[in-house]
Amino acid sequence: MLLITGASGGLGYELFKKLSVDNELIAISNKKKLENNGKGICVNINLLNHQEIDQLVNKYKRNLNKITVLNLAVKSYDGLLANYPIEKVRETFELNFFSNIYLVQALLPIMINQKWGRIIHFSSLVGDEGAKGAGIYAASKSALIGYNKTLSKEYGRFGITSNIIELGYFEKGLIESFNEEKIKKIISNTSSRRLGVSDDIIHAIKFIQQSDFYNGEILKLNGGK
Repeated sequence: MLLITGASGGLGYELFKKLSVDNELIAISNKKKLENNGKGICVNINLLNHQEIDQLVNKYKRNLNKITVLNLAVKSYDGLLANYPIEKVRETFELNFFSNIYLVQALLPIMINQKWGRIIHFSSLVGDEGAKGAGIYAASKSALIGYNKTLSKEYGRFGITSNIIELGYFEKGLIESFNEEKIKKIISNTSSRRLGVSDDIIHAIKFIQQSDFYNGEILKLNGGK
């Protein structure tokens, strides 16, 4: 069973559509209502609400077998650090980091009981390298590194792995807000001379699913820099 947070986003929605063809899947979005697709069902919950997460897990508990959770839900608020509103700092960390923890805590008992689980967090080049105006987003994604390592050390003995997929620039998502000139520059600076597509992410997900020896790592999926 796959669980995808942020399923209404550009890449999240692409992954939902493709993965639900052959996989039982729960697609989680906040306000935007999605239509069920293939073997996938869509639910609307607030990931910042512990009770809603617990209710979701309890409702589908019987279906949650061999869980792979894909944490794609993300919030980014652009602004220079000197002027960044503290409430926006909290909002960014609440979704990008704390909601990840809430969901994993709710799923871990099931994974431990089944002696199998795949926890996959998503980050990005900006999360790794930082960028002007994206300092808090980068900080929230950097926080995943220690969290990911700790999960891998604590639960690897139960057949549960935790890894990060760090994305470069893809055809869906952030890139859609860039002008043509900037996109051309990004492509020219990428060894593969192209943007990523959802199939690239699916191949990475399948690799992680199939390996119980790949654990606590950051898989950089950026086409080469």
